[in-house]
Amino acid sequence: MVRVGVFIDVQNIQETFERQGGEVRYDILKDYILKTYNAKINEVKFLAFIPYKEDDDKRLRLIDALSFMGFRVFSKRVKERPNGSFKANMDVEMVLEAVALAPHLDEIVLISGDSDFVPLIDFLSKMGKRITVLGPGRGPTSIELIRASDEYKNLDEVEGVVIRRYPLYERPKPEEEIEI
Repeated sequence: MVRVGVFIDVQNIQETFERQGGEVRYDILKDYILKTYNAKINEVKFLAFIPYKEDDDKRLRLIDALSFMGFRVFSKRVKERPNGSFKANMDVEMVLEAVALAPHLDEIVLISGDSDFVPLIDFLSKMGKRITVLGPGRGPTSIELIRASDEYKNLDEVEGVVIRRYPLYERPKPEEEIEI
């Protein structure tokens, strides 16, 4: 029995695919991971890290949906800075949870493209953990993250996980985008 921890950087994944006109199907992603590891649900722990704005109904619905799908959801409100920008990062929470759970896991699946997680991968690798990175393409996924992992898989190549509203080459200019 292989015990697997799946850590999803929802902010990174969502923003990347939304910019590309895509939508992530977390239910299909979960099924893919279970099939890949030929695992029973009690052998895989799914954790999703997701910041949100209080008035962002779409993001709040995603938090609820992930919870109902069986993900353990870590969420926090984004902070608005005095200049009007937002701070919406949950890297520290992901790292702390991964380090805390690592002794109970054989493999870690990190779903992100963020190079900030390279030190985490290095640390977990020294503990003897096998690390797989599932990231949004080789462009948006840091090459350093790919190099640090034991295995890299492109989320675009996992059938059904990313649904495109339109092909990348036909993506409208930002002023032409329509909210859905």
